[in-house]
Amino acid sequence: MNWLKSDSLQEITGSNDLVIVYGTNSMAENPDLHEILTPEELIYADRLKGSGQKSTWLSCRSALRLILGSYLKKPPIEIEFRKGRFGKPFIVGTNLCFNVSHTNRSFLLAFNSSGRIGVDIEMLTGKEDLQLLIRYAFSDAETNYCNNGNLAERFTEVWTRKEALLKAAGIGLVDQLTAITVTGTTGNDISRLKLNSKTFTCPNGETGSIVYRKDQPIRFFVVIKT
Repeated sequence: MNWLKSDSLQEITGSNDLVIVYGTNSMAENPDLHEILTPEELIYADRLKGSGQKSTWLSCRSALRLILGSYLKKPPIEIEFRKGRFGKPFIVGTNLCFNVSHTNRSFLLAFNSSGRIGVDIEMLTGKEDLQLLIRYAFSDAETNYCNNGNLAERFTEVWTRKEALLKAAGIGLVDQLTAITVTGTTGNDISRLKLNSKTFTCPNGETGSIVYRKDQPIRFFVVIKT
């Protein structure tokens, strides 16, 4: 997989391919944020705790608006978001689907004009109780998969893939995560729903997963500034 470095919105949005964009919290240094984000978004960011969380949210939201603006040929600040029944954002009047995920220092954006999409990014700190999380969220098949290989690598693979599936389906987190399976070929809910998935390593070592409707080319970008 090849991550292409780009600061060109036209390069990122210039085809109908499925697009994944990776960025870091350094983009919050953009001096023109007030021309990209709404006053409400800037107020929301000021309420976030921790400089890392705030800068990542600002970077992610500004990159999202700029890229959507390029796709839709509108000023980024004029993009109007709506939320679905379970809180997933969308834009009225376009078939462009998008999804967002972030850690404390980095983020992923996914864009697709050919159907639903979900994306997730995770970076373990080393302090997590992985076995506790597995018992809480993983099916028997997923548990066996994690316990018969590199635990940290397989945990993040399953975790991100499961969250991406829930986001692609538009339902967010559910109470009984153990009832959903994203590993193996028998009983895999991604295949059952006729979706596709891909798990990958991000530029700074995070694990990312994407779940999407149509099997199509995927382009991966590292956006280096907004």
